[in-house]
Amino acid sequence: MLTASMYVRELCAITSAFYLAKLLGYSYEIVYKPGAQNRVADALSRLHEPPSQCLVITIPHWDFIEHLRKSFATDPTLHEFIQKIEASPTTYPCFQIIQGLIYFHGKLYIPSDSPIKTLLLNEFHSSPIGGHSGVQKTLGRLKENVYWDNMKSAVTNFIKACSICQQTKHPTHPPYGLLQPLPIPNGVWEDISMDFIVGLPPFQNSTAVFVVVDRFSKEAHFGMLPTHFTATKVADLFATMVSKLHGMPKSIIFDRDPIFMSKFWQQLFRLSGTVLRMSTAYHPQTDGQTEIVNKTLQQYLHCFVHDQPKRWGALLHWAEWHYNTSQHSSTGFTPFEVVYGKKPPSLPN
Repeated sequence: MLTASMYVRELCAITSAFYLAKLLGYSYEIVYKPGAQNRVADALSRLHEPPSQCLVITIPHWDFIEHLRKSFATDPTLHEFIQKIEASPTTYPCFQIIQGLIYFHGKLYIPSDSPIKTLLLNEFHSSPIGGHSGVQKTLGRLKENVYWDNMKSAVTNFIKACSICQQTKHPTHPPYGLLQPLPIPNGVWEDISMDFIVGLPPFQNSTAVFVVVDRFSKEAHFGMLPTHFTATKVADLFATMVSKLHGMPKSIIFDRDPIFMSKFWQQLFRLSGTVLRMSTAYHPQTDGQTEIVNKTLQQYLHCFVHDQPKRWGALLHWAEWHYNTSQHSSTGFTPFEVVYGKKPPSLPN
């Protein structure tokens, strides 16, 4: 089956969004009309675009798929189970046999005693894509692709036994007192918060990270800064990271850093109509969301560069991808889904 390229799909999404905005103020009903009766359509509206060529040179190949297929063919119990499914599909409506593999509700089925489970747990937890996430995020990534019995228990036990997680992650407990949350934003990238992570080992003359978080979708962007950065440098990075992608926000929450308190920074956002909200002094809980993102980013980098700390900058883009494609506990969705309305790319079919 031919599929549209990413470029073509992006163009279609832009066109659809344009006409959707035009139609929002009207009450209408979409009715199918056969082409022979549609006299209004012209040649341009029916222009057929041939499928574009794929520029991928090689396609990722997962070795465990072949091992799993062989185990299904050689294991007597599994082979008998496959024969039962093929002989009576109505008896096992949740299962499918595709190219010698068992699928459960469209997800690749892994036997409970298969050693491939450990390989998958390592891939979806301990790799740069997995990011040494917690139980919910690791389980969410696994459930998008595979299934086996008691998955949550297996993921929980695996993470508890992960030595890197035990050595690098901070202990957490519920905060004391009553929670006083900030007002909920109305749209993506309208209300943001930002902060700095400083004191990192030098990487290409950079020792700091500028963190910007959208309070609605929880999407985040990370940018590198030199040791002695100025308000102008931060403003340029903000324009590159945020403004060119999402426009100017309605409000910004930040701590009382001298950069944010400078006249240049205040005047810049005053001209754009952005409201600046400063957090309470010595009370980081005011901007707790960004503080959590900072901790998550530091935790991610610590897991992968603890033996070579000066490599942190090489993994910053992977850290951003990992965070934005991980399920967020407050929304139940990944930031990628909230912003773009679709799930992030997963394993190749």
